[in-house]
Amino acid sequence: MRRLLGWPDPRQVALSALIGILLAFYAWRFLLPLLGPHAPRADDFQDYLFAAQQITIGGDPYANFIRNHVPWDWSLSSGYLYPPAFAVTLIPFTWVSNDLAVRIWLFLIQAAVLASVLIIYRMIGRPRRAELLAIVAVLTTFFPLANSVLAGTMNSLLLLLLTGAWACWQRRRDAASGVMIGAAAIFKLFPAALFPYLIWRRHWMLLATAALTAVGGLALGLAATGLDHNIYFFRDMLPHLAAGTGYRENQSLAGVAARLCDPNTANVGGGAGWCGRLIDWPAILVLLAIVLRITSRASRSGLEFAPAVTALPLISTVTWSFPLVILILPIVLLVRQALTGLMSRWQIRALLAAWVCFSAAPAVHYLLIVYPLPHWNGLLDLIPQGITRVLGEAYFIGTVIVFASVCIALRNEHRAESAVRAPAIAA
Repeated sequence: MRRLLGWPDPRQVALSALIGILLAFYAWRFLLPLLGPHAPRADDFQDYLFAAQQITIGGDPYANFIRNHVPWDWSLSSGYLYPPAFAVTLIPFTWVSNDLAVRIWLFLIQAAVLASVLIIYRMIGRPRRAELLAIVAVLTTFFPLANSVLAGTMNSLLLLLLTGAWACWQRRRDAASGVMIGAAAIFKLFPAALFPYLIWRRHWMLLATAALTAVGGLALGLAATGLDHNIYFFRDMLPHLAAGTGYRENQSLAGVAARLCDPNTANVGGGAGWCGRLIDWPAILVLLAIVLRITSRASRSGLEFAPAVTALPLISTVTWSFPLVILILPIVLLVRQALTGLMSRWQIRALLAAWVCFSAAPAVHYLLIVYPLPHWNGLLDLIPQGITRVLGEAYFIGTVIVFASVCIALRNEHRAESAVRAPAIAA
């Protein structure tokens, strides 16, 4: 116990105390409600559960969506929005009461985050106490994670699948890695954007198993829900969802592009037509070019996979705060870089700025939605408007910072490896 607390070193004991306080806060905020007299609402999970219940009785898993969808912007609709295969995996939750199902699900999605962090540290080595404090601080203040837990979304499962795929990829277990990437892609389609990266790296076994897993998931959804519901999702729903939206919660490149072309979409949703595409499509191509440019086909270091994962929320046409949970993987790797002296001061400051974008900035933004800043006369009014706009793009800014930080860290890693190889070749 003394060793665990860092006794008798007062600095280590203080770090342990801070870690304990943060963990106690997290438990009070997210775990204790699971033991209360009434289960949390978990609205998104209720949509998943409804779809699973519909499948068990031969009904339409998209019935709620069809009733509630917003005609001019399907991205703003409530209801089940994913391929049928994911709802099929949730059928066991229909065997228990709704109250118990919610509690089990919320516990599982939080356990998935913990399991993901443990997998990362299994690969990169155990953290020191200061690093552990940094990670706990990030997780307890990470708004995307808090929002995901409160809504009961499935994105922490994507984090676990992608983290497991990353770990298997590093150990050259390509078949297992492909299964996990394929499962992630069939649960929520945007992880399929990893395929160009895998093609570039020529991971043919990984691609084959990912494709077979995806086909198997489609077959499972087809067998469980029938042809009509599958056709409805892929022919009718998917094109509308892929069109994107400029609504302020959409922090993808497509969302930012739509708001730049038509700021009114931030409040009412909708796209910005060809103007948005002329910004979004070239930006995505540049992003993909950066990922492929810094990729070393020969290396399988921990950072090699991170740029592609970090790019996923930016490439997706709709990225609410929930999918940003997958950024926990690159963030943990960057924290290790920062605390082992592999980052410059300005890189560490940029990482701290990203933390602000994912913690304090969203809280201030939501506060300004309820209590807007006063309007000033003339050009001075651009100041409160600018502050509100910047805070509204906080998630996007934070994601871009994390992406840039990963790319720079990977470039520095390649340079260090080249510097080590050069003397060896000369000798």
